[in-house]
Amino acid sequence: MFQQQALVIGNDTYQIKPRRTCVNDANDISFALRTIGFISHCATNLESATMVLRINRFIHSIEPHAIVVVYFSGLAVQHDGKTYLMPIDNSKISPKTIRQSAYDAENIIALMHTKSPRAVILILDCARPYQNVVGETPFFVDRNPLELLQGLAPIRPPPSTIIANSCEVGAQFFGLADNGRNSIYTYHLLRYITTPNIDIDTIFRLVALDVQRSTGGRQRPDRYSSVYEILYLVINPYLKNFAWANTMQPAQPFR
Repeated sequence: MFQQQALVIGNDTYQIKPRRTCVNDANDISFALRTIGFISHCATNLESATMVLRINRFIHSIEPHAIVVVYFSGLAVQHDGKTYLMPIDNSKISPKTIRQSAYDAENIIALMHTKSPRAVILILDCARPYQNVVGETPFFVDRNPLELLQGLAPIRPPPSTIIANSCEVGAQFFGLADNGRNSIYTYHLLRYITTPNIDIDTIFRLVALDVQRSTGGRQRPDRYSSVYEILYLVINPYLKNFAWANTMQPAQPFR
């Protein structure tokens, strides 16, 4: 039986512009993954050194042929064409320290693939507008505007990789679910991720469809996949599914 391993991170208590639902999102996703057999490590409100340590420790633990999920909810920035996942001590980050103080998402994927997993799934619920922090943190001081684009940078991953973004590349809109606990993206992801007998690509399509409906098209998740097998996170051989009917339910409001 192949291993299923996950690292789930949620950062709320940023020194500059703290978030609202990221810790809830991470805790809920980690719990959901455990219910379907994942060994899930959940970490919240991580400073730079701790975040780098936790990510590196997880990468070291990956077993060959494992299905690996990394979920991040928090702030991300784009620098020199790369997406960096931000620790909570973001007021200390500058253009000179970004590579040491935050984690390049593309590098996370590359390092995980050195462990020969069956598939890597990276979920980024962190498309936030940059104008919230412009002028309030050294990271944005004396920068050429062309070097700092809003939203997430495109990621160029190796084969056997799925990347799911809560917003399309460069987007600024971010919805909060009506439950007040989760982001609109994670709310819908939680509805599907534990459902048996739905392949992961279909799960992400259903989530994207529901997020678009719920936000009137203002938030449009995107995904990239180089996984060519039909990949299931949970299988119930006695259940003749399907969750397609869920997509016909009334759209979840957002705030």
